[in-house]
Amino acid sequence: MSHEVIRNRSIDSCHQTTIADLLLSWFDVYARDLPWRKDVSSTLRSFYSDRLSAFVGSLPYAERLKLRRDPYTVIVSELMLQQTQVSAVIPYYERFMERFPTVEKLADADETEVLKLWEGLGYYRRARFLSALAKRVVENYDGIIPPNKRLLLSLPGIGQYTAGAILSFAYDLPEPAVDGNVIRVFSRLDAHPHVRGDAKAFRAVRHQVRALMPEDRAGDFNEAIIDLGATICTPSSPDCAICPLHSQCQAHALNVVDIFPLRKNIEEKPIDRFSYVLLHRDNFVYVQRRAKGLLEGMYEFYSLPHPFGSEEEMSFRTSFIGDLKIARCANTPFENEQVREDVGEYEYGDGDSIKSSRDEGPADVGNLAEKMRVSFIGDRKAVYSHRIWEVSCWEVEVMSHIEDIGTDPSGEWVTIEELSELPFPAVLVPWRDAFILRFNSDCKESLT
Repeated sequence: MSHEVIRNRSIDSCHQTTIADLLLSWFDVYARDLPWRKDVSSTLRSFYSDRLSAFVGSLPYAERLKLRRDPYTVIVSELMLQQTQVSAVIPYYERFMERFPTVEKLADADETEVLKLWEGLGYYRRARFLSALAKRVVENYDGIIPPNKRLLLSLPGIGQYTAGAILSFAYDLPEPAVDGNVIRVFSRLDAHPHVRGDAKAFRAVRHQVRALMPEDRAGDFNEAIIDLGATICTPSSPDCAICPLHSQCQAHALNVVDIFPLRKNIEEKPIDRFSYVLLHRDNFVYVQRRAKGLLEGMYEFYSLPHPFGSEEEMSFRTSFIGDLKIARCANTPFENEQVREDVGEYEYGDGDSIKSSRDEGPADVGNLAEKMRVSFIGDRKAVYSHRIWEVSCWEVEVMSHIEDIGTDPSGEWVTIEELSELPFPAVLVPWRDAFILRFNSDCKESLT
């Protein structure tokens, strides 16, 4: 069937009320029971009622404003749900809310702790946005998530969809909340060749949702469409027989449901190939915190710009030692030492101090090959939204007191206990956790 024929079919305006009624009747029975869909407590309702008056004057729908759900739980859940399935989000959401039950608690937290609770959920920029948003809301709006689209869009991490979700889910205001599920439902309802992820599709469907939205129950209406797309009008094998809108669906009538929406041409992702090195000595492990860009704020192990397979140990050793030679020494802890952070010197237990090798220039590590134990751990792959990582994983244990291990000064040496508290990318978490478990087990055995 040509797209021109399909394009000429649209949802008849006389059925608009029917679609809303059918959706809401279905939603009243089959709405998903999700932890962020809870009734607002009387304490929270009182807190908001005393402060919302500051925003009412600028609202186009001020007379409709009411507190339907906790706006903070809406923001947390919606940011977690971006490009992530509900089943994966629920345990993270519950742990996150237990630690940060209010926006004020989150605003007081260090970003590293926020990232740690997000560890494994992916798309870590969402966690940084959420941390920055909480601080902004507390500082500028007295802890109130503003029921104002312009103000919401000025907050970190808030786009058109999330702003619509907050306004409708939390405040029951008639603002569309259009995500991929909604695009799919309307592409099939109208038999219109919307392209997945296309900005034009989002604009067109927002217009349709706004036109169909009932005078009241805006939040229920938006959630009903999303639930329908998530549970019945699914990307593959939709269950049209039980869909409350099958009688209104043009794609169903034409028996072409599976072709809508159209698939976007997928570009090949660039591949980064490199090595990670878990460098450790005694109770200390070397880590670095990633700067701006992919996985900003997350911690990682020492890295080399080239991958080395299991049969390339000699090449790995040569590259690793060469990399150490050209690096400057970080604050390297040793037995009976503590780091004086104020002057950048090491201080021994007896009070005598020596200059940090940070001040002595490049390290002399020519004989390091004889003083380290090298193990190939395996290869790992991580697929991100715009690129792919293929990494070789190695462990290097320094076998003696090496005072001149040349490492990037942007990194630091942490204890095993501290290592377990740092946020790592998902590709490194199993390796890190297995190493900690193995280290602790070895310690116990040495004591018996």
